[in-house]
Amino acid sequence: MTPRRYRILQGSILLSLGGFLTFQLLAGRLNWYIHERFLPLTLLGIAGLLLIGSALLQAAHLAPAEAHNHAESEKHEHEHAHTPSVWLLFVALVPLLVGLLFPAQPLSTSALAGKGVSAAAPILNNTETRQFDLLDQERTILEWSRLFNSLLDPATYLGQKANVVGFVYHDPRLPTGQFLLSRFVIVCCTADAFALGMVVEWPESDSLQNDDWVKIKGPVQAITLDGQRLPLIQAESVEPVAPPSQPYLYP
Repeated sequence: MTPRRYRILQGSILLSLGGFLTFQLLAGRLNWYIHERFLPLTLLGIAGLLLIGSALLQAAHLAPAEAHNHAESEKHEHEHAHTPSVWLLFVALVPLLVGLLFPAQPLSTSALAGKGVSAAAPILNNTETRQFDLLDQERTILEWSRLFNSLLDPATYLGQKANVVGFVYHDPRLPTGQFLLSRFVIVCCTADAFALGMVVEWPESDSLQNDDWVKIKGPVQAITLDGQRLPLIQAESVEPVAPPSQPYLYP
């Protein structure tokens, strides 16, 4: 492969990858993979891909046409010897192929197979003084979990009304009439995601399926599950809702 053709392929791949990431960003799907704090870096990366890809295509376009005389052929053979391996192009193409062949979707209960749901993730286990001045019905699952894993006595908050949204997970450790209302928490990207949950007590829990998104309202009590202290909602209402545009929570 001649250097000119190699540049064309390089530029085309980089432009395609930059365009794909731009489309996913505008569609609101990139935050299914990375923490929103990395958005500026993502924008910088997209700009870099588009600029470098455009520069490579322009350089290939401005390059002189390939000559066919003997001297030029020897020159091309010499240049070809220094052309990077075509396998490097394939490596650069892999992320684009993966993105196209595997449609973007947020994590679901299938990701819990090896992790399960926790209420005591390491990021929550510290002695830092936290502010819990939110109104009870403004707290998310993450904030309720922080409260129950803080140094504060959660008994102070028992009986307060929760108003939280999450997806249903029928944990086999729970008895009939209970399920976990969960949300994934992301520190950096989906590779380090973990699920936090609140136990929900509701007689009609069997009518719900895993991954159903619901809004739960009711007073909060405490429960211990496998040695972990979790908040339990005595559901007064269970309302089906559409999955939020941002399904994850951020610490």
